[in-house]
Amino acid sequence: MTFDATLGEAAPAADESRAAPVAREARIADIDVIRGMALFGVLMCNLAFCFRVPLGTGGGPRVPGLNEWVCWFEITFLSDKAMTLFSMLFGAGLTIFLERASARGPGAVWLLGRRLFFLALFGVAHHLLLWNGDILIPYATAGYCSLFFLRKRPRVLLLAIAGLSAFPLAGMAWPALQAAADGWRRFGGHAEAVHVYGTGTYLEIVRYRMYELVHFSWRGYIFYWPGILRNMLIGILIWRSGLFRAPQKHVRVLRWVAPIGVLAGLAFPLYRWIYFALYHPAADAPSKWRTLLGELSAPTIALGYGAGILLLLHGTTRWRTWLGAFAPLGRMAFTNYLTQTVVCTTIFYGYGLGLSGQVGYAPAALMGIVLYGIQMVVSPLWLRRFRFGPFEWAWRSLTYGKWQSMVPFGASRRPSVAR
Repeated sequence: MTFDATLGEAAPAADESRAAPVAREARIADIDVIRGMALFGVLMCNLAFCFRVPLGTGGGPRVPGLNEWVCWFEITFLSDKAMTLFSMLFGAGLTIFLERASARGPGAVWLLGRRLFFLALFGVAHHLLLWNGDILIPYATAGYCSLFFLRKRPRVLLLAIAGLSAFPLAGMAWPALQAAADGWRRFGGHAEAVHVYGTGTYLEIVRYRMYELVHFSWRGYIFYWPGILRNMLIGILIWRSGLFRAPQKHVRVLRWVAPIGVLAGLAFPLYRWIYFALYHPAADAPSKWRTLLGELSAPTIALGYGAGILLLLHGTTRWRTWLGAFAPLGRMAFTNYLTQTVVCTTIFYGYGLGLSGQVGYAPAALMGIVLYGIQMVVSPLWLRRFRFGPFEWAWRSLTYGKWQSMVPFGASRRPSVAR
């Protein structure tokens, strides 16, 4: 879920007046590494809950044994956390884009709006033609809303973050919103959706996806869209703090945030596990306390993950080298994300292998590891020959309104890991 968190902007040459995409040397490689690692979590969760069974079916029936343990691990450590980390980076990227484009002169906000517009178009095509789990449209629309906050004081952003975090609590008090939530969680029906996606032709699946969009899918946007916007605002604050500019100056803060963020983020799954053990029949009954913990869990643990990765990146040379393997995936995250959709829908949908509803959590996790491993090999090979991934290139060309060069850097050039 996503792509180019820096949004491809570099400082221009002294005599350059027109907007242009970032030079490779100007990229913030720490963001590339974190985004590349988060991409793995996104893939694993999408495979578990959105590809192996249709989105909205709750992951399908639980099978005891290894599959149950894999499911527990993904829910506890990856589900929502990886996407949250992505959206935080995207918010930071909006600020980076605006700062660098503004340095060239007027029109920065217009250019950023143009970039988000084309991202939304990619999302529409992705949703209608390939997969109803698209995240590009919510990113683009939340990105437009975040334009209002890009130059606001931190106090305004903190108030907005608090309000967006409390949105699910308001939904519990508003019967209409709660009814929409219930409809989203039950849309389509597990058996019907698995049958259509697992046996249908391409056109039949597209028609069913349109049916889901009109009757059910839009309800999901009501509930996870505010969280995406909140995460972007957190990313804006992180960039303003100077954390990515000079992480060495914030080592003490990172050492606190990493363990506290992870441990505090695990409070919700721990609470749920204890509640489930003591009150099994009502374990999933909604409550304000349970809703609040669930809403705060993902951003808290995502901050812990990000802080931990930064500490490792700026710890020893060995860690920088090992983690540097994730940077090419982060630089090509847009392409890799869409490639994952094509591969996984081909595996599980009826016009491909038709495995929808027939694969457990553990085999799906193994598929994800293999696919991600292939992308770890392909991405650096591609970037040794070309400046951008294919979809990054298309997005940039549309944003700047001109054909972007794909001039190779040369096989001997290797991208740096840290600034």
